[in-house]
Amino acid sequence: MPKKQTRAVQLARQIQATTGLPYTRCLKMTCEPTESSRDLLARELRAAGLIEAADQLLAVDAVATEASTWLSAGGEIEQLYYYTDHARVQRTHSACSDAAEAALNRVGFDTHSWDTDAEVYHAAFLALSKAGTLPDGRTLARAALAVFDDDPTWCSDVIRSQGRSPFTYDAAAGLTGPGTPTAVAARKAALAMARAAAVPRSGDEEWFEAAGIMVEVIWRAGEAAGLPPLEGRQDCQDHLGDFMDGEIPQR
Repeated sequence: MPKKQTRAVQLARQIQATTGLPYTRCLKMTCEPTESSRDLLARELRAAGLIEAADQLLAVDAVATEASTWLSAGGEIEQLYYYTDHARVQRTHSACSDAAEAALNRVGFDTHSWDTDAEVYHAAFLALSKAGTLPDGRTLARAALAVFDDDPTWCSDVIRSQGRSPFTYDAAAGLTGPGTPTAVAARKAALAMARAAAVPRSGDEEWFEAAGIMVEVIWRAGEAAGLPPLEGRQDCQDHLGDFMDGEIPQR
């Protein structure tokens, strides 16, 4: 056996020891998937010269994936033994939750909440901001668009979460660039993200307010990406029709 095991193999062994699941099943859970939307965004950030942002995004994705894998393992034990060995389910679920939290704590996240996704949205904001300075930043805009969830209320929670350290969207106010449709739409998307992030966390009214602004973000990012507005995003389309009178504000 090689002296240096890959992280996937190490994690699989840890999950096996904690859950008692077959090693091959644990390894399948920890093997790297095909390129994700976050991988794509990191690649486009790197290509645009935003190296630090790309590295930070990949690091966040790695720890979020590790935590999610632990939680998935606990869920699998629950499915297998809920009706036959409830004590094992409780014991294993607790151990897996602790392991997920430990993985997040290791890099400065307090809990498995919206904070990891918040940092992904930070990266998307940087990509849209950069796209707003270019005559044709469609690839950057498409990569940013891909990381936004289709559920506007989920996006509302994410955009108003801080992450591990203070992040300011104020830079959007000073964005300048060419007057091409792509660049203008990208800047509007970045400005909308700044507005959504500033909505207070004080009740359902604000929750839906920020959700509506995130529909605008996704609409504008789609324009910047050269795609039909809200293409393939049924939840966003429903929110637009049900709560926004079917119109994106013109700003």
